[in-house]
Amino acid sequence: MISPPVQVIGRLSAPAHQRGAILVITMIFLIAISIIAVASMQSSNIGLFMAQNDESRISAIQGAQALADAIVSNPAATPVIGGPGFTICTPGEYNCNRDDLVISNSILALAVAQGHITARVQRDGPLFRPPPRSIESSIDKFTAASFEVTTTYDRTEEQLGRQQVTEGVLVLVPNF
Repeated sequence: MISPPVQVIGRLSAPAHQRGAILVITMIFLIAISIIAVASMQSSNIGLFMAQNDESRISAIQGAQALADAIVSNPAATPVIGGPGFTICTPGEYNCNRDDLVISNSILALAVAQGHITARVQRDGPLFRPPPRSIESSIDKFTAASFEVTTTYDRTEEQLGRQQVTEGVLVLVPNF
């Protein structure tokens, strides 16, 4: 005799014993992805620190250069007085003959007052010398006085960088 077919409704047959291999493999993948994510975050932080350092360096160069340009463009900042070595500084600088260097730009003057940037203008070379030939002026009408302008931007305490810029300035002095 042939037995009738058996119908199973609503239930699937499952293996009697699960081994958990899928769980172990999934955990390994999660750990690997977590390690990659942490390494990526650390790499991003290093990149961020490098970008901040570069921005601070450029800001320091620009600050020091801005003050040097302001001094060079202002004739009152390079008075032809004193001999070689005569130094005029911004307030707070040491070993200066005078500490009343004229800063006409109000933003730079505020930065000087806050102590973020400083400047020294030192008279160099002989007292007077003939002007360079490139000036195309008569040697009997002008002499020249040379100066060294040194500006320092220093905000290292705030981790914003430090930079020093030095420029030479030649001032024509009319002969009387």
